[in-house]
Amino acid sequence: MTTSITAGLRSLRRWAANTAMLNPRDREDRNARLLYLNTALVGVESGGILAFLAVFLARLGASSTLVGWLTSAPALLAVLLLIPGAMIAERYTDQVKVRNTFVAVVRLAFLLCAVAPWFIAEEHLPLVLVIIWTLKTLPDVVAIPSWTSVMARAVSPRRRAQINGTRWALLSVVSAGCSAGFGWLLDQIAFPLNYQLVFLISFALSSLDMVFFARVEVPPLERPDLQQAGTGRERFVEYLRPVVHYRPFLVFLSATILYRLALNLPVPLFSLFWVNELHAPDTLIGLRGTVGYAALVAGYTIWGRLTNRLGHRRVLRWSAFGLGLYPILTALSPSAGWLLPVAAVWGITVAGVDIGLFDLMLAACPEHRQPLFAAVWSMATNTAIFVGPLLGAALSNATTLATALIIAGVAQWVTTIPFSALPHDV
Repeated sequence: MTTSITAGLRSLRRWAANTAMLNPRDREDRNARLLYLNTALVGVESGGILAFLAVFLARLGASSTLVGWLTSAPALLAVLLLIPGAMIAERYTDQVKVRNTFVAVVRLAFLLCAVAPWFIAEEHLPLVLVIIWTLKTLPDVVAIPSWTSVMARAVSPRRRAQINGTRWALLSVVSAGCSAGFGWLLDQIAFPLNYQLVFLISFALSSLDMVFFARVEVPPLERPDLQQAGTGRERFVEYLRPVVHYRPFLVFLSATILYRLALNLPVPLFSLFWVNELHAPDTLIGLRGTVGYAALVAGYTIWGRLTNRLGHRRVLRWSAFGLGLYPILTALSPSAGWLLPVAAVWGITVAGVDIGLFDLMLAACPEHRQPLFAAVWSMATNTAIFVGPLLGAALSNATTLATALIIAGVAQWVTTIPFSALPHDV
């Protein structure tokens, strides 16, 4: 018995000595480990304030329209400011520092959401929270492109897919655990202090990610020369000119933008339906998030393997059809307990949609111009994120929450028809 334990410990030591996570061999290994730790801490905010802010608004009595603005208003600002934000980020050579500087301001919004109930009357609190959440977009439009720049150079293309896959899975696992833990916590403490505590923990722990991100080592960014003749508007138009002349990207954009719009129709309706129609307790809502994230990890694994066999377009179609079931099954749920298997449907299918859309988008971009084209795609996506929830809220006001959810699911199925114009694979 002692010999077996000794042999096991030796094997464990050999594994620890050889694994890049515990014993990084070079700069790339160190960067990968730092990015894993950074991503794990970001998972706290994903399972915390990002998951429960809309639920908090619903419990405060916010209308479906105002809950819709929680998503739509930041998206509208992102549409207007994403490219100017990227141009600001490109002025600096130290992109790690740029990301951390502006993310610190983003995280300050979490703290403001946590303390706002102590200073704002309850009848005005939902609107104030939406305004705070919208204003955090201002630093976010600079932080996002700088983060993208760091990620492109922190690890080699050869290892990027494997490292990002591990990061996404880790993000889902941490988010799942936090969602369940926070859901339990919300039922143990009086309202609204329970939500304030969740938001405060989200602020404190997610802010630690900057400690690890600051140690990521990448070469300095070469600043582009944007000093051209003409007015600012003329330079801006010239900067975007390649987009309107590249047919593969225009085909991708036209084939997917309506689906993106349909995908965002039910976004503000879910939390309202859970709270107002199914009377789901916070513990169950948190557990629903845990089930969804666990299924998401499985989904990334399953669809990642099927993509090479089936092709990206087929994976996108199949997973999009499954994802259309999510709002329909939510609307047909007879009780809150059914939210758990329905969340599993979301997790499994949304992973395939993510893989299909992202890889097909990159394939539609010309070489060396992917940052520009990805920014335009993000602008189009944020336009859908802005318009979709507002249309969904209007639809629920004209009908019922359940009817609007069913219509949204059918709309997602119908808007997959243009996918026929997409290439079979990348």
